[in-house]
Amino acid sequence: MAVTRVPERADAPRRRLPIQVANEAKMIAATIDLLADHPVDEITSRMIAQASGTATNYISRYFGGRDGLLLAVAAELSQRISALIRSEDSLIEFDRPGAYMSRILGVPEVAMWFKVYRYLSGRSLPDVRPHTKPAVVASVEDAITLIFGLEGEYVPICANIFITYIMGHAAFGPFIGTTDEQAEAALAAMASIVGLLVAQSRAAAQA
Repeated sequence: MAVTRVPERADAPRRRLPIQVANEAKMIAATIDLLADHPVDEITSRMIAQASGTATNYISRYFGGRDGLLLAVAAELSQRISALIRSEDSLIEFDRPGAYMSRILGVPEVAMWFKVYRYLSGRSLPDVRPHTKPAVVASVEDAITLIFGLEGEYVPICANIFITYIMGHAAFGPFIGTTDEQAEAALAAMASIVGLLVAQSRAAAQA
């Protein structure tokens, strides 16, 4: 009896072989290493191939091009930053006022993430918005909850304000004229607001 083969859907994801997964990881790690010393637009496919021990055509084969690789790099850096936020010595430290910008942007993973973000923001890319909450957003929300004990609807609002302001200042601060001192003051004000929200929530719970 003949077996009818069901054709694969055109949009069905292809199974990735172990060698592909390994090569992708090497290329992502090599690109991150190169970002530490080079601007994004100076990192060539040849440099990535040499640093990762792969072939230059793997970038197109595995990632659909250089922008696809950089998106994967941004995702990996996001995961590393999330781990740092959730660590015992959280890089955010909302409850320790002052030096927010220098403390956060001084972390190598954060600095490299912004390098990639600034580069990709100027590119014509397809809609790559995640279907689930990004890891960095979730980790910032967790940090706010753990540090302040704040829960409920205010948590994602505060996380959104914090992340948006950090990103905005890092990417466009010089262009719009925002100084580091003004950025520090804004983030310190946000931390104070979180404290007020916590006090308000606790007072309401005890009433």
